[in-house]
Amino acid sequence: MSSRKWGTATKIVVASILALLTIILLITFRVMIAPTIVALLLAFILSYPVNWVIRRTGWQRGVTIGLFYLAFFAVAALALALFIPRFNVAESINSAVNDLIAGLQAAGNSPILVIGPYELSADLAFQQLSDMLQGLVVSTGNPFSFFRSFTTGILTVFYVLVLNFWLLKDWPRFQREAIERVPTDYQEDVRRLSKELASIWDSFLRGQFLLAVVVGVIMWILLAILGMPNRGGLALLAGFMEFLPTIGPGISIATGTIFALFRGSEHAIFGNNITFALITLLAYNCVTWFESAYLIPRLVGSRVRLHPAVTFVSIISGALAFGLLGVLLATPVVASARVLLSYIYSRLSDRNPFSEDEDKMPAVRIRGLVAGRKIEGVIFDLDGTLTELDWHLARRFVEKTDFLDFLMKDEQRMRIAQRFMISAEGNINRLERLDLVKKRAGIQSTLDGLRGHPPGQALCLQPGIKETLHTLAREYKLGLVTTRPFAEVDQFLKRSELHDGPFQAVITQEDVRNVLPNNEAILLAATKMGIEPSAALMVCDSDGNLRSASASGLATAAVTSGLSRLEDFSYADLILTTPNELTEWL
Repeated sequence: MSSRKWGTATKIVVASILALLTIILLITFRVMIAPTIVALLLAFILSYPVNWVIRRTGWQRGVTIGLFYLAFFAVAALALALFIPRFNVAESINSAVNDLIAGLQAAGNSPILVIGPYELSADLAFQQLSDMLQGLVVSTGNPFSFFRSFTTGILTVFYVLVLNFWLLKDWPRFQREAIERVPTDYQEDVRRLSKELASIWDSFLRGQFLLAVVVGVIMWILLAILGMPNRGGLALLAGFMEFLPTIGPGISIATGTIFALFRGSEHAIFGNNITFALITLLAYNCVTWFESAYLIPRLVGSRVRLHPAVTFVSIISGALAFGLLGVLLATPVVASARVLLSYIYSRLSDRNPFSEDEDKMPAVRIRGLVAGRKIEGVIFDLDGTLTELDWHLARRFVEKTDFLDFLMKDEQRMRIAQRFMISAEGNINRLERLDLVKKRAGIQSTLDGLRGHPPGQALCLQPGIKETLHTLAREYKLGLVTTRPFAEVDQFLKRSELHDGPFQAVITQEDVRNVLPNNEAILLAATKMGIEPSAALMVCDSDGNLRSASASGLATAAVTSGLSRLEDFSYADLILTTPNELTEWL
């Protein structure tokens, strides 16, 4: 005879008791939360090389992980044997700290900071630092306190390594059993959610690697400027420590500061080692602040599709609540929470959270309406939007870099060169305002080549553009803006049979003081067309021109020509492959 099923009230009571017990356990063993997160993060990172070895060798998972551990311990033992001398730890720490205290007290009446003719004295700071170090001497002088801290550290490392081993070894089985325990109707949802979350953390890991490289380069430059000995090794350490949650950046800062204190600078401007150590500490902290405020939101946040503002707020909140571990994990945690909340919201509103048809549904197109405004006129940029660009410099770049064939194919190098030329257009346009450029034809031709502008006599329309212009001119006023002189543009229009055609306004180099990407030419074109800027659509392949138009109140349409990335024009109202697609919208 089967037992009686639990009623709703019984289920609620049991679930409440389990939730309460979970909270109590988390509070009681909260000291284990950080090491557990570290173990999970290490398991995720190490899963890539472990899976790579297994795919190519067919070894058992436990054997492969064991070999990784043996290699790790071998490297660690070798490092200890080569770089750490045999000494009594407690006595050495006491000796070093006592020497530092004596140095601080001796320097108490002298300037602490000497940079050129400027001096700064900080007697009170010396006294407080000396008192703090005296407390450190007391704590390190107590063998029981020292060895208790040492034992705690050893146990934490042991816990992380053991938990990481079992997570790596049995994670596929854990994942399979967890999905099997989910009701059948929701197993597909769980699989797809797991895939999305794994993609977020994978992108985060790649961004973290890029962050480590950037931080290492920045530290090398700063330490080189300060004259730090062995700056290459310290910069490499700073980069590697970005992968170590919680204590990594602290180890890097402490190592660099101590090294500066005992080795000093190669430059005599800092006066003494204490001054140099304080400036080094400040430099490390400046990099840390810059990393939290800019690098992590840009390099990591963008890869997990979070707005920089959201990333910045989450990082600061994580730092205040959980310290450096919060800084490291805030971005992927918030991105994962976004995916889960989006799924819950879709379920609550009776929508399919994984509907490919809904994701790929095109925007509703109402002809003549762009970004919620009625379009009366269209302003076109000339080069690259209506006409073909000259890629001879890009082709020359590909030919000169054929030694890179083992890294990148010709097509990849060609695309990189083309993207560079397109992105350089705005800056080159600004250079044209200089009298030096205008007076020397050689410089002008070089600049034209760099941005892909062919000579005036070689200008030619892209396929289908003439028909598109005539079609649009039946219902809209059309304008043309360019950085070229009037004579070139006039000859081109006559040659292309557009001289008496669709354009109500043609703005050239002579018509404005500031050429594109300044908005002067765009606003003048709208004025000559007799329309308000808010009723005009700017069509261009340059992000600088589009930003200027958007800031002037125009609707914007970016033309990628198959070269630019969509995220480069995330602010544009329309993104087109060619201007011919305008007829579908207008």
